[in-house]
Amino acid sequence: MTEEQDELIYRNNRELHYSFDPEKGYTRKVDYQYPGNQVIIQQGWDVVESRIRDVSARIKEGKLSPLAFYMEKNQMELPMLSDYTGFMRWRIKRHLKPGVFSRLKPATLTKYASVFDVGVNELLNPPLT
Repeated sequence: MTEEQDELIYRNNRELHYSFDPEKGYTRKVDYQYPGNQVIIQQGWDVVESRIRDVSARIKEGKLSPLAFYMEKNQMELPMLSDYTGFMRWRIKRHLKPGVFSRLKPATLTKYASVFDVGVNELLNPPLT
């Protein structure tokens, strides 16, 4: 990871800190996270990136549909995607199969694309890593 990426993570992750002053009582201050916390955050993002690479490889092998990439990228599990789309979980699970996904109707693809905030073409051809 470059210093610029480290700085972005540090700059974009803030925490709410409370302190107590006997005269003023409790006060709140939003401040950037401590460097020790940054290590934990970075480890979490490293796991996410690793999972995205694994899913990308399985899509390239023809074992998963592009839907899996966007689920992983957006850190969505079946229940959450089901809530956003209104599709039953078992249907989404079927749509993770490449053969089933390739036969989805345009309305279904449009629904998924809107949830992931991408175009239908991008949904069909994800930027695999």
